Amino acid sequence: MIELLYLASQIQCGAGGSFLNIQVDVYHQEQLVKTMKVNERALIPVGSVNDLDFRYTIINNNTQCSLRTPTEMALTPGSQLPSMAGVYEQDSVQTLLSGLNNYEELFLVELGTTDRNSPAFDLQDVIFKVDNDPTISTPVTIYSD
Repeated sequence: MIELLYLASQIQCGAGGSFLNIQVDVYHQEQLVKTMKVNERALIPVGSVNDLDFRYTIINNNTQCSLRTPTEMALTPGSQLPSMAGVYEQDSVQTLLSGLNNYEELFLVELGTTDRNSPAFDLQDVIFKVDNDPTISTPVTIYSD
């Protein structure tokens, strides 16, 4: 059992453009488990965030922007990563990692670019905090086919 907290979403439509509101559909074995927006939580009866698939959608998209193929990365508190500053007043990924307990991890997503050398590649377009030892009850039910 894991608990997902949709911690933050921060993606901008071009330099100085509108911020986009991202909805995340969480799937397990190709079955929709939960549709999530920022600050929502879900208990999901799986062993790891790696057992899930995610699909990202812009809510009320009144822009010419579209999402790129997602780059996803799960990081534990001991993970090392290149220094990436937070943008739009966000904390850096390293700061977010240092605030985790040893049973928690971050699931980071980049949706704006696939170019790892771009300053826009910050892995903070969608951020989930994953609790691998949740204490809250009432999990999301996954129905078998």
